[in-house]
Amino acid sequence: MSMSVIKEPKPFHREFELERLMLFSDIVFAVAITLLVIEIKLPAIPRNMPANGYWQLLQPTAIEFLTFTASFIFIGNFWVRHLNLCRFLQNYNEGLIHRHLFFLFFIVSFPFSTAALLRTNAHFMLPVFLYLCNLAGCLAALFWISYYVFQRNPDLAVAGHHTEKELLYQRLKYGFLTMATGFTCIAMTYFLYPENAAYQRVSYLLIPALALFNYFRLKIKKRNTLRLVHKVDPNN
Repeated sequence: MSMSVIKEPKPFHREFELERLMLFSDIVFAVAITLLVIEIKLPAIPRNMPANGYWQLLQPTAIEFLTFTASFIFIGNFWVRHLNLCRFLQNYNEGLIHRHLFFLFFIVSFPFSTAALLRTNAHFMLPVFLYLCNLAGCLAALFWISYYVFQRNPDLAVAGHHTEKELLYQRLKYGFLTMATGFTCIAMTYFLYPENAAYQRVSYLLIPALALFNYFRLKIKKRNTLRLVHKVDPNN
Protein backbone atom coordinates (compact mmCIF):
# COMPACT_ATOMS: atom_id res chain seq x y z
CA MET A 1 0.00 0.00 0.00
CA SER A 2 1.59 3.29 -1.08
CA MET A 3 1.46 6.40 1.04
CA SER A 4 1.68 9.96 -0.26
CA VAL A 5 4.18 12.14 1.48
CA ILE A 6 3.94 15.94 1.43
CA LYS A 7 7.45 17.29 1.14
CA GLU A 8 8.50 20.53 2.74
CA PRO A 9 9.50 23.22 0.23
CA LYS A 10 13.20 23.67 -0.33
CA PRO A 11 14.85 26.71 1.32
CA PHE A 12 15.02 28.52 -2.04
CA HIS A 13 11.30 27.98 -2.63
CA ARG A 14 10.56 29.05 0.94
CA GLU A 15 12.41 32.32 0.43
CA PHE A 16 10.63 32.91 -2.89
CA GLU A 17 7.22 32.25 -1.31
CA LEU A 18 8.02 34.65 1.55
CA GLU A 19 8.89 37.31 -1.03
CA ARG A 20 5.52 36.67 -2.70
CA LEU A 21 3.80 37.29 0.63
CA MET A 22 5.61 40.62 1.02
CA LEU A 23 5.01 41.59 -2.62
CA PHE A 24 1.29 40.87 -2.29
CA SER A 25 1.17 43.08 0.80
CA ASP A 26 2.93 45.93 -1.02
CA ILE A 27 0.47 45.70 -3.91
CA VAL A 28 -2.48 45.92 -1.51
CA PHE A 29 -0.95 49.03 0.09
CA ALA A 30 -0.43 50.61 -3.35
CA VAL A 31 -3.98 49.88 -4.48
CA ALA A 32 -5.47 51.22 -1.23
CA ILE A 33 -3.55 54.51 -1.53
CA THR A 34 -4.52 54.84 -5.20
CA LEU A 35 -8.20 54.32 -4.44
CA LEU A 36 -8.03 57.07 -1.81
CA VAL A 37 -7.36 59.79 -4.36
CA ILE A 38 -9.49 58.52 -7.22
CA GLU A 39 -12.68 60.03 -5.77
CA ILE A 40 -11.27 63.57 -5.46
CA LYS A 41 -12.43 65.70 -8.38
CA LEU A 42 -12.46 69.42 -8.98
CA PRO A 43 -15.97 70.89 -9.24
CA ALA A 44 -17.17 72.53 -12.43
CA ILE A 45 -16.19 76.21 -12.24
CA PRO A 46 -18.64 78.70 -13.84
CA ARG A 47 -17.19 81.15 -16.33
CA ASN A 48 -18.33 84.25 -14.47
CA MET A 49 -17.25 83.11 -11.02
CA PRO A 50 -16.49 86.12 -8.74
CA ALA A 51 -13.12 86.10 -7.01
CA ASN A 52 -14.63 85.71 -3.55
CA GLY A 53 -16.67 82.68 -4.65
CA TYR A 54 -13.78 80.33 -5.38
CA TRP A 55 -13.20 79.33 -1.77
CA GLN A 56 -16.84 78.44 -1.21
CA LEU A 57 -16.85 76.40 -4.42
CA LEU A 58 -13.56 74.61 -3.69
CA GLN A 59 -14.12 74.11 0.04
CA PRO A 60 -15.61 70.58 -0.31
CA THR A 61 -12.65 69.57 -2.52
CA ALA A 62 -10.20 71.01 0.01
CA ILE A 63 -11.82 68.98 2.80
CA GLU A 64 -11.68 65.86 0.65
CA PHE A 65 -7.98 66.48 -0.05
CA LEU A 66 -7.18 67.00 3.64
CA THR A 67 -9.02 63.78 4.50
CA PHE A 68 -7.10 61.98 1.75
CA THR A 69 -3.82 63.38 3.11
CA ALA A 70 -4.58 62.12 6.63
CA SER A 71 -5.42 58.65 5.34
CA PHE A 72 -2.33 58.65 3.12
CA ILE A 73 -0.19 59.42 6.17
CA PHE A 74 -1.85 56.66 8.18
CA ILE A 75 -1.44 54.05 5.43
CA GLY A 76 2.15 55.14 4.84
CA ASN A 77 2.86 54.80 8.56
CA PHE A 78 1.34 51.31 8.61
CA TRP A 79 3.46 50.37 5.60
CA VAL A 80 6.62 51.50 7.39
CA ARG A 81 5.67 49.53 10.51
CA HIS A 82 4.88 46.49 8.40
CA LEU A 83 8.22 46.86 6.60
CA ASN A 84 10.10 47.05 9.90
CA LEU A 85 8.31 43.93 11.07
CA CYS A 86 8.99 41.99 7.88
CA ARG A 87 12.72 42.78 8.09
CA PHE A 88 12.97 40.09 10.77
CA LEU A 89 11.05 37.36 8.93
CA GLN A 90 12.94 34.37 7.56
CA ASN A 91 10.08 31.87 7.32
CA TYR A 92 6.30 31.68 7.32
CA ASN A 93 3.43 29.33 8.09
CA GLU A 94 -0.34 29.33 7.64
CA GLY A 95 -0.88 31.24 10.87
CA LEU A 96 1.29 34.10 9.64
CA ILE A 97 -0.51 34.15 6.27
CA HIS A 98 -3.92 34.36 7.95
CA ARG A 99 -2.77 37.20 10.21
CA HIS A 100 -1.38 39.09 7.23
CA LEU A 101 -4.70 38.76 5.42
CA PHE A 102 -6.47 40.05 8.53
CA PHE A 103 -4.17 43.08 8.53
CA LEU A 104 -4.61 43.71 4.79
CA PHE A 105 -8.39 43.59 5.21
CA PHE A 106 -8.23 46.80 7.25
CA ILE A 107 -5.78 48.39 4.79
CA VAL A 108 -8.13 47.89 1.81
CA SER A 109 -11.00 49.20 3.96
CA PHE A 110 -9.38 52.63 4.19
CA PRO A 111 -10.88 54.04 0.96
CA PHE A 112 -14.35 53.10 2.22
CA SER A 113 -13.92 54.54 5.73
CA THR A 114 -12.23 57.66 4.31
CA ALA A 115 -15.12 58.29 1.90
CA ALA A 116 -17.59 57.69 4.72
CA LEU A 117 -15.77 60.20 6.93
CA LEU A 118 -16.73 63.00 4.55
CA ARG A 119 -20.40 62.31 5.30
CA THR A 120 -20.05 63.00 9.00
CA ASN A 121 -22.17 65.72 10.57
CA ALA A 122 -23.28 66.73 14.04
CA HIS A 123 -26.13 64.20 14.00
CA PHE A 124 -24.44 61.33 12.16
CA MET A 125 -21.16 60.31 13.80
CA LEU A 126 -21.11 56.68 12.63
CA PRO A 127 -18.49 57.38 9.88
CA VAL A 128 -16.08 58.69 12.53
CA PHE A 129 -16.44 55.48 14.52
CA LEU A 130 -15.92 53.44 11.34
CA TYR A 131 -12.71 55.35 10.62
CA LEU A 132 -11.42 54.96 14.19
CA CYS A 133 -12.34 51.28 14.06
CA ASN A 134 -10.34 51.00 10.83
CA LEU A 135 -7.29 52.53 12.54
CA ALA A 136 -7.71 50.31 15.59
CA GLY A 137 -8.04 47.23 13.36
CA CYS A 138 -4.76 47.98 11.57
CA LEU A 139 -2.91 48.49 14.85
CA ALA A 140 -4.47 45.38 16.39
CA ALA A 141 -3.51 43.27 13.37
CA LEU A 142 0.09 44.54 13.37
CA PHE A 143 0.42 43.80 17.06
CA TRP A 144 -1.13 40.36 16.51
CA ILE A 145 1.47 39.58 13.82
CA SER A 146 4.34 40.77 16.02
CA TYR A 147 3.07 38.72 18.97
CA TYR A 148 2.72 35.64 16.78
CA VAL A 149 6.23 36.01 15.35
CA PHE A 150 8.25 37.26 18.33
CA GLN A 151 6.46 35.58 21.22
CA ARG A 152 4.78 32.41 19.96
CA ASN A 153 6.88 31.42 16.92
CA PRO A 154 10.37 32.95 17.26
CA ASP A 155 11.70 30.45 14.70
CA LEU A 156 9.90 32.47 12.01
CA ALA A 157 12.23 35.39 12.70
CA VAL A 158 15.95 35.68 12.05
CA ALA A 159 18.24 34.81 14.94
CA GLY A 160 19.64 37.54 17.18
CA HIS A 161 18.62 41.21 17.17
CA HIS A 162 16.83 40.65 20.48
CA THR A 163 16.87 44.33 21.47
CA GLU A 164 15.47 45.53 18.14
CA LYS A 165 12.77 42.86 18.20
CA GLU A 166 11.71 43.75 21.73
CA LEU A 167 11.59 47.48 21.02
CA LEU A 168 9.55 46.93 17.85
CA TYR A 169 7.18 44.59 19.69
CA GLN A 170 6.68 47.15 22.47
CA ARG A 171 6.10 49.94 19.95
CA LEU A 172 3.39 47.97 18.17
CA LYS A 173 1.82 46.93 21.47
CA TYR A 174 1.63 50.47 22.81
CA GLY A 175 0.28 51.71 19.47
CA PHE A 176 -2.57 49.21 19.64
CA LEU A 177 -3.30 49.92 23.33
CA THR A 178 -3.33 53.67 22.69
CA MET A 179 -5.87 53.43 19.89
CA ALA A 180 -8.01 50.79 21.60
CA THR A 181 -8.18 52.79 24.84
CA GLY A 182 -8.91 56.08 23.06
CA PHE A 183 -11.55 54.56 20.81
CA THR A 184 -13.28 52.90 23.78
CA CYS A 185 -13.33 56.15 25.77
CA ILE A 186 -14.73 58.11 22.82
CA ALA A 187 -17.47 55.55 22.26
CA MET A 188 -18.34 55.53 25.98
CA THR A 189 -18.49 59.33 26.03
CA TYR A 190 -21.01 59.38 23.19
CA PHE A 191 -22.99 56.63 24.91
CA LEU A 192 -23.04 58.27 28.37
CA TYR A 193 -23.32 61.90 27.20
CA PRO A 194 -25.18 61.83 23.86
CA GLU A 195 -26.22 65.49 24.14
CA ASN A 196 -23.01 66.97 25.57
CA ALA A 197 -21.00 68.18 22.58
CA ALA A 198 -18.23 69.62 24.80
CA TYR A 199 -17.47 66.25 26.41
CA GLN A 200 -17.57 64.58 23.01
CA ARG A 201 -15.05 67.00 21.50
CA VAL A 202 -12.74 66.71 24.50
CA SER A 203 -12.80 62.91 24.27
CA TYR A 204 -11.01 63.08 20.90
CA LEU A 205 -8.01 64.67 22.61
CA LEU A 206 -7.44 61.46 24.55
CA ILE A 207 -5.92 59.62 21.57
CA PRO A 208 -3.14 62.16 20.83
CA ALA A 209 -2.56 62.57 24.59
CA LEU A 210 -2.09 58.82 25.03
CA ALA A 211 0.05 58.66 21.89
CA LEU A 212 2.32 61.41 23.24
CA PHE A 213 2.53 59.72 26.64
CA ASN A 214 3.44 56.37 25.11
CA TYR A 215 5.96 58.03 22.78
CA PHE A 216 7.99 59.34 25.72
CA ARG A 217 7.40 56.09 27.60
CA LEU A 218 8.92 54.13 24.73
CA LYS A 219 11.85 56.53 24.45
CA ILE A 220 12.62 56.00 28.14
CA LYS A 221 12.26 52.23 27.72
CA LYS A 222 14.54 52.28 24.67
CA ARG A 223 17.18 54.30 26.52
CA ASN A 224 17.06 51.97 29.53
CA THR A 225 17.20 48.88 27.31
CA LEU A 226 20.20 50.15 25.36
CA ARG A 227 21.91 51.14 28.59
CA LEU A 228 21.39 47.62 29.93
CA VAL A 229 22.75 46.11 26.70
CA HIS A 230 25.88 48.25 26.93
CA LYS A 231 26.42 47.15 30.52
CA VAL A 232 26.11 43.49 29.59
CA ASP A 233 28.30 43.86 26.48
CA PRO A 234 30.75 46.78 26.93
CA ASN A 235 32.22 46.14 23.46
CA ASN A 236 28.88 46.68 21.73
